[in-house]
Amino acid sequence: MIILGKNPGTRYFTPGLLKIYLIIYLILLSGVNAFPTDFAVLRKRSKSGRETAEIYALLKAYGDLIERVKIVDDEIILTVGGKDIYYKDGKMLSKDNLAHHADFNSIFYQYRPGPLKEIPSPVEFPAHRASDFLDALIGPTEGVIRASSRWVPFLGRRVFIHRICVEPLKKVEARIQECAGSSIEVQEFISQIYIVYSMKRKTIAGTDNLSYHSYGLALDLIPKSYNGKNVYWRWSSVLYPDWENIPLSRRWHPPDEVIQAFEENGFVWGGKWYYFDTVHFEYRPEILHLSETYFDFALTYEKN
Repeated sequence: MIILGKNPGTRYFTPGLLKIYLIIYLILLSGVNAFPTDFAVLRKRSKSGRETAEIYALLKAYGDLIERVKIVDDEIILTVGGKDIYYKDGKMLSKDNLAHHADFNSIFYQYRPGPLKEIPSPVEFPAHRASDFLDALIGPTEGVIRASSRWVPFLGRRVFIHRICVEPLKKVEARIQECAGSSIEVQEFISQIYIVYSMKRKTIAGTDNLSYHSYGLALDLIPKSYNGKNVYWRWSSVLYPDWENIPLSRRWHPPDEVIQAFEENGFVWGGKWYYFDTVHFEYRPEILHLSETYFDFALTYEKN
């Protein structure tokens, strides 16, 4: 049920109920014009449904950690870790940053699971991403994040990662090992791993954004050799002014089975970014859920 708060302009939704409304809406995109009146409050600013799909992706990815969703004076607010985070056109902001929302970029982007068949399309750089959501979800300081992180064995190495991606990473490893049973390429990939980098407090080069490594949500799988291939756009740009046009065949990448194992368990691969980083995987289940609920469905609907 929808519970009205003390403030008449406030509507509260439990994550479970909101998920039901969101799923109903995605179904209704197929052509039915009627939808629950109360759900109209959520979708009224977004005729395309992207706003709704992004909120649904967050709830599906982090539902256990999102305490409440509410609408106050037309603002969608998610309570995470006891803190209110405002959703604004894909930007997840604290109340202080909300007034400066134009200075930030959305935390969402288009990502296509499956084999990479063409060079990714250009995007803006550097993207200015607020850390408010991750600070509330994972932790605002290195000490807090480390206290919630664990050492986990992974393909013969040990990695230090945040607890929310411990089980997903175990599933990734199990799937890779399963593939290795029938794939010489995957076997060789595992044997050629030199080191795996995990948690490290740092910013993304050329930006003031904290890397997902800082939150214990990213891994870099470094092989013993790149076999003369390109692995990171910034390194390649030193040698090739048109680095963005480097063919996929000249870029180092893990076997497709390895990439798929990560994607199936909530990780995106940096090799699919325009500013490519082919050793990098980071835990972004909301990005993959968004692909399922919006990019692979709503965009098709809008074109028809």
